[in-house]
Amino acid sequence: MAEEDQGDKTEAPSQKRLEDARDKGDVPRSLEINIWFSLAAAASVVALWRPGLPQSYRPLAAYFEFGSLSAFEGAEFKQIAAHVMVLIATILIAPVGIIVAAVLAGQLLQNLPRPTLDHVMPQLSRVSPLSGLQRITGRQALAQAVKSVAKLSVVGSIVAYTIWSERGALQDLPAMTIESVLELVRLLALRIFIAVLSVHALIAGGDYLGQWFSWYERQKMTKQEVKDEYKQQEGSPEVKNKLRQLRRNFARRAMMGKVKKASVVVMNPTHFAVALQYEPGLRAPICVAKGVDTLALKIRAEAEKHNVPVVEDPPLARSLYRLVDIDSEIPLDLYKPVAEIIGYVMRLRARRTRRQWVRPSGGL
Repeated sequence: MAEEDQGDKTEAPSQKRLEDARDKGDVPRSLEINIWFSLAAAASVVALWRPGLPQSYRPLAAYFEFGSLSAFEGAEFKQIAAHVMVLIATILIAPVGIIVAAVLAGQLLQNLPRPTLDHVMPQLSRVSPLSGLQRITGRQALAQAVKSVAKLSVVGSIVAYTIWSERGALQDLPAMTIESVLELVRLLALRIFIAVLSVHALIAGGDYLGQWFSWYERQKMTKQEVKDEYKQQEGSPEVKNKLRQLRRNFARRAMMGKVKKASVVVMNPTHFAVALQYEPGLRAPICVAKGVDTLALKIRAEAEKHNVPVVEDPPLARSLYRLVDIDSEIPLDLYKPVAEIIGYVMRLRARRTRRQWVRPSGGL
């Protein structure tokens, strides 16, 4: 069933899907990179270390040189053993700290840490015997086993070749002092580290790429998941259409409210309507409303309701509707015809105003 679900995941993961996976702690990780950093840290420690023993530990050196227990008796042996334990602990603090820091650096280099509780929350699948058996016998476990065997074979061959090439020096170990033995071991270990690090760099790089592609494949989505995510982010098409309709209605009501302030409405005579507003001080008339067909008739009715002059000029109405946006000035090419209409309207208003003043005076 899981394989079928994975087979249905044919869509590339969205950025949200990838971010969600990272937030849950599901990120591509390569153990080989951590191993490479730890080996590099160990090689640095070996390269910087200079073998030598303090004067107080010379009796122990004599034991290793001559292989005799006669030098150590009773309390003296216990005292030297205690000193050796302290010495070993003192020597190992710095190397262990360096190696731990290197492992952390390798982890940080792959992915920055993100706080998450997903990995510490109890999950039944982790304690299920069936899930454990599937992890052990699955394809991923088999691939990991093959990779481990191949890596051990390569590393083992490098170690064996390096030791075999120094077999002459190793034959002289019984005749060497302990300092000489430690120096030989240091140089031999350093050669092994350098060779292993060179090969392991390729192994770690290839393993990380493999882990990344495997992680990316796991994040792929089914077509249904893509649709569901789109609905979550953008909303369902029905809701979007409803919101779009509400916005259109709101903008239309706001536009119709401006018709009563217009100076003139240019019509065509029923298909197009453009309401223009002009006041002294404006650089050019402004389109405050426009519409076609039913909306054009509504603009005309609103204009007549508020005594806004309506002028029928089909060519000019079509040009204004096509070239001018709402709340924008008319283009320069239309200045002349619009100026003639507004001039006509202003003269008409002035004539009406004079008539209103003449009638009362004529009656006296």
